Amino acid sequence: MEAFASGAVRLLCCFQYSKLQSASQQKRDIFLHFLHTYYMLVIIIRSLILFILLVVGMRLMGKRQLGELQPFEFVITLAIAELACVPIQDVSIPILYGLVPLFTVFVVHYFLTMLSNKWMWFRKTMNGKPMIVINENGIDADALKKLDMNVNDLMEALRSQQFFSVEQVAYAIVETDGNVSVLPNEQAEQPKSIPLSLIVEGKLIEANLGISNTGREQINAFLKDRNLTQKDIVLMTTESNKVFVQPKNNKYFTVKLA
Repeated sequence: MEAFASGAVRLLCCFQYSKLQSASQQKRDIFLHFLHTYYMLVIIIRSLILFILLVVGMRLMGKRQLGELQPFEFVITLAIAELACVPIQDVSIPILYGLVPLFTVFVVHYFLTMLSNKWMWFRKTMNGKPMIVINENGIDADALKKLDMNVNDLMEALRSQQFFSVEQVAYAIVETDGNVSVLPNEQAEQPKSIPLSLIVEGKLIEANLGISNTGREQINAFLKDRNLTQKDIVLMTTESNKVFVQPKNNKYFTVKLA
């Protein structure tokens, strides 16, 4: 019905405009003003209809914040945003063609959520499961690899929670929504300064060598004394007179320098 009405109005406008070719400039201006006003009203009404549907649909989806969305919920949110834009921008598309996909997405979300709540295996398939990335031995490099994360990502997440050293963390878990939950190590000493990374995932951080007054030869000698090489190191940091070393597949250790 909307497509028919819109087409009829466009046909009428074309007919009237052809008649106005010989009319005065003032009449043509009035007609064009009417035409622009009509399309603006159509856009406003369509936008209000879609806005109401989106508010109702998002309300039914729950009150999760964006950072707490599960993977399939995040995909659905992106799809909703894209689907809502098309019928608003292009008035030649009947609004029903925009409402049906949105309604379909909301229904899909409802059933996926219902199945996730009913069956644990389905929930794990859709959302994944939490993974421990820091344990009593320190950083679990294998767990980070499975999550497609790197050490810099992990340290950034820890710093956002006021943990500047791995020693301060007893356990860290990456949740299914991507957030990192931390159990503090109450016995750990607080860093006296911000630790500087010297080696990250086997790669030397050249920019921090000058800041920490450390040379490449010093690092190699330090590691050699402990039967380690640069490639064996997941993370090596320094702060004040203390060095933190996290080897691959081994417990981390710290050394206080004289």
